[in-house]
Amino acid sequence: VESVRRILVGYDGSDGAKRALERAISEAHDSHGRITVLSVANMPLALDVPRNFGTLDDISADEGKALPPPPAVVAHLTEARDRLASSGLEANLTWTAGEPGSAILETAKELRAQVIILGEHHHGLLGNLFGADVDAEVQREAGCEVILA
Repeated sequence: VESVRRILVGYDGSDGAKRALERAISEAHDSHGRITVLSVANMPLALDVPRNFGTLDDISADEGKALPPPPAVVAHLTEARDRLASSGLEANLTWTAGEPGSAILETAKELRAQVIILGEHHHGLLGNLFGADVDAEVQREAGCEVILA
């Protein structure tokens, strides 16, 4: 049985992100992939504060201390979910706060993603993290391929 290809898309509503999402949709259709859409709230994090991860609808009552996703994040994830739904795909939506390059990598590792699909400007953010050879570095760090849309 062929395993499901795990695809991570960094999504922030930009043109590059929309292209990345379209590319993820065609990848998912080709390979029965499972798409996770990650929206990063670019907030400087205090290192001693626990990080909040979550999806749009899994904040339980006893998690009163978790940060609600910022409105921009909710808007981006809703937009991505609607686009995926219209192409017949179910979305796994997640968000985190922090520096986008690191957040994308950490999420890819957690998901054991096989492929990360990014718009160019996310690639630029990863470039700030790694310098010129972003793809090789991400492949080494996250252990998966990177597709630029």
